[in-house]
Amino acid sequence: MTIEWRYYNRHVSRNIRKALILGIAVLLVLALRTVVAFARFSKVEREYASIQHGQSRASVTAKLGKPNYHAGKCVVIHVPGKRCAMEYVYSHPFAPLVPDYYIVSFSADDRVIEADRWTSP
Repeated sequence: MTIEWRYYNRHVSRNIRKALILGIAVLLVLALRTVVAFARFSKVEREYASIQHGQSRASVTAKLGKPNYHAGKCVVIHVPGKRCAMEYVYSHPFAPLVPDYYIVSFSADDRVIEADRWTSP
């Protein structure tokens, strides 16, 4: 009976060790993703002021990176002007819990026609 008990303990402790390693790996991945998301949002906050009307979509992407919230049809967050053909929306990593959005609207010829920041009090 003691041999069976030792085998059982070794088997259980091995499973617990595997579960702990898996849990730690998941937590590390989540922490890394959160750090990367905040770093991207920080870059958007720093570079957003340099976005000018008439700038190309390629230059906006070069400065701010690809949008993390939305890239496509207008009217996702706000009602843009009639000339809006596409919009990029960059959001806070905890949006919509922290409603902080940077919106860049483009005309049909891929030029910036509007750049707004939307937050909620």
